[in-house]
Amino acid sequence: MSQLKTSFALAEKYSAFYTGGQIQLSSDGKKLFCECGKEIKVIDLQSGRTTHTIGEAEEEDITRFILTRDDEYLILATQNQLFRQWKWKEEKTLVKTWRSVHNAPVTTLAFDPTDTLLASGSADSTIKVWDITRGYFTHNFKGHTGVIRLITFHPSSQRLQLVSAAEDYTVRVWDLTSSACIVSSQCHASLVTSVAFADGGDTMYSAGKDKVVCVWKTDKWKVFKTIPVLETIVAVFVPLEFPSLVDDDDDVPKFISVSAKGEVRVINVKTGKSEYSNSCRLSDADIDSDNADAYVTQAVYSSDINGIVLTTYDQNVVLLSKDFTCEKQLCGHLDEILSVHFLGEGDTHVAVATNTDLLKVFRRDTWECQMLQGHDDIITTLDVLGNFIISGSKDSSIRVWQLAPDTGFATCLAVGQGHTQTVQAVALARASVRPTFMVSGGMDMTIKIWAFPAEADVIPMATLRVAATEHGHDKDINCLAVAPNDKIIASGSHDKTAKVWAVNEGLHSMTLLAVLRGHRRGIWAIKFSPVDQIVATSSGDGLIKLWSLSDFSCVRTFEGHDSSVLSIMFITNGKQMLSSGSDGLLKLWQIKTSECMKTFDGHEAKVWSVAGTKAENFFISGGADSTLVLWKDVTEEEEAERQEKAQKLVLQEQVLSNLIADKKFVRALGLAISLNKPFRALTILKEVMKQEGGDKQLERLVCKLRMDQIGSLLKFCVEWNTNSRNYFPAQQVLNLVLRNFLPQDLVKLPGMQSIVEGFSVYTERHLQRLDGLLMDAHFAEYCHSCMKHSS
Repeated sequence: MSQLKTSFALAEKYSAFYTGGQIQLSSDGKKLFCECGKEIKVIDLQSGRTTHTIGEAEEEDITRFILTRDDEYLILATQNQLFRQWKWKEEKTLVKTWRSVHNAPVTTLAFDPTDTLLASGSADSTIKVWDITRGYFTHNFKGHTGVIRLITFHPSSQRLQLVSAAEDYTVRVWDLTSSACIVSSQCHASLVTSVAFADGGDTMYSAGKDKVVCVWKTDKWKVFKTIPVLETIVAVFVPLEFPSLVDDDDDVPKFISVSAKGEVRVINVKTGKSEYSNSCRLSDADIDSDNADAYVTQAVYSSDINGIVLTTYDQNVVLLSKDFTCEKQLCGHLDEILSVHFLGEGDTHVAVATNTDLLKVFRRDTWECQMLQGHDDIITTLDVLGNFIISGSKDSSIRVWQLAPDTGFATCLAVGQGHTQTVQAVALARASVRPTFMVSGGMDMTIKIWAFPAEADVIPMATLRVAATEHGHDKDINCLAVAPNDKIIASGSHDKTAKVWAVNEGLHSMTLLAVLRGHRRGIWAIKFSPVDQIVATSSGDGLIKLWSLSDFSCVRTFEGHDSSVLSIMFITNGKQMLSSGSDGLLKLWQIKTSECMKTFDGHEAKVWSVAGTKAENFFISGGADSTLVLWKDVTEEEEAERQEKAQKLVLQEQVLSNLIADKKFVRALGLAISLNKPFRALTILKEVMKQEGGDKQLERLVCKLRMDQIGSLLKFCVEWNTNSRNYFPAQQVLNLVLRNFLPQDLVKLPGMQSIVEGFSVYTERHLQRLDGLLMDAHFAEYCHSCMKHSS
């Protein structure tokens, strides 16, 4: 008998870490610093996880950042022309903030080889050099007439020279010793995007959007060769080691170029030709032809890993090995997540549909992402069974994909065309390991049954065959489900109805069995129970309904979501349900009692999809906040912890009883306070007050308590003081505390204000009651005296 689940814990969040802009590698090549809105995210390239977040989300936008060569400090330049220096490693600390003194935002930064001088280039066409240690700028270079886009120091600390490039298409060299511009070159006809030094700084390569690379000799700062590369260059590098396929001739200088089209090449300086190249693009159709020169936006090189890290126009991060092959790909920004499912026999992968035409398949251990092309428009829906995925898209097609268990890579098996509008719902048959059919529906209001391709039909890519088509609803079809025995199909629509269909033998037709009416808004999700003859629907009216498949009546209604319920799933052998809604919440329901057992808040916007592993120990949710949240079932852990606490409490209760019996009141009172047992503490105090010399014993007892125990005891006293039978011990303790402890120590106790307020209200009532009793006593004495005189 499966145990009911009671709690999930947030195990991990995968959210945006790169939203465009700058990246930089740490000196060891293990950490990647990425610009993400108003923050800098630090990514561990091995695990693919965010380890640090620098900056504050409520602060101003970051225009540029730079890391010191020892990886200790991070300098941020902000939109309002401030520099912020962070010590980011162990304890995130803002070291200092100072003004940039520029008249416009900073656009580029560079450290000298010693990390003591920081150069900043700005949109105001000036360059300033800062002494970081002393905190002032030492040079102010003027000469460019456009936005400064690139600055870099000469790699030799003996040559205090700075190279800059701006939107005036000039390359300038500045000498810090003479504070003068010693070279101004117009060797490029467009913006210079990258420079790289070689031969210990004796040679420099400059490249840009004019599709040429200029080779400089830095002794006289002259261009001695111009190499046409016929493509826009994003970055040039001179690595420690070139790819193994390149001729290893140390006498022939070479460099690596990364083009905006995604071509990575080794260029021979002597011949000006490419000796080796590789493309890092997914395919030739990876981007629109109008933007064919904008695939790669930035590239950085690390000598420690001898690899290149580049960013793409769609905010992905690609790690290239020394042979320019794709080693790993990370998704920097998921955008809105429309559907998410666990994938693979061991749930080792996660299939995600976002508002792009790429199907994203993540590895759970490293969050490495495979991006699969095939659809021509946004993928709107997914369904998964084992290693198989079916996807539906706005391009009116469906596709079948398969994950290879040995390699972990997915490929497209088949494509189906037949819908006339967006496909919004798909579902796979579930009775066997390899599905026998699948269904789809969408904005054309039709439901189609497709024969699943046989293994022999998928090479080359198969074309799916439509077995049956039915006009399903009067409005868009939002959801579909196939029963566990593959004999029944259920559909939900914007027309506020759900329909149950029988799949006829041979898949040639469907028969309508029932129309389920009761929701007040369109239906977003529909699921069959894995064990009972029940189908569940969720709707825009915030309700979840269970329908009997025997008489098609509504047998349960679940209320709890404040808005549309977008996704539902049965768990715990059909005894519970998990739902997600546009209120950003997940809810766990017990079907027998129709009770919401717990609500989980892990998203900041609507949650479109929720899915679980086969073992139901992990669940994943995704939504409009571009975040994947991994939830862990902690029911057993919490139950074990509860039992352990209960057992420990029983033992401590026994110890407390023994201490009271042995009249060890100091230890007994301390234990009662730590266990938060006001009644037991009151019993101890009353027992002390009964002893001979009880007042003095009580005073000694109170004086031996720590200040935190005094605070807890005063809170107990506030509770006792509300009852006329227990007010006296409370007043006694209060009196002793005020007489034996300094006021300046008492006011530091947490919640002291509420303690004083709680005491004052009931103390006034007790005083009035005692005054009344005193008057009654005097009146009785007076009456007795009068009676004596009269007699």
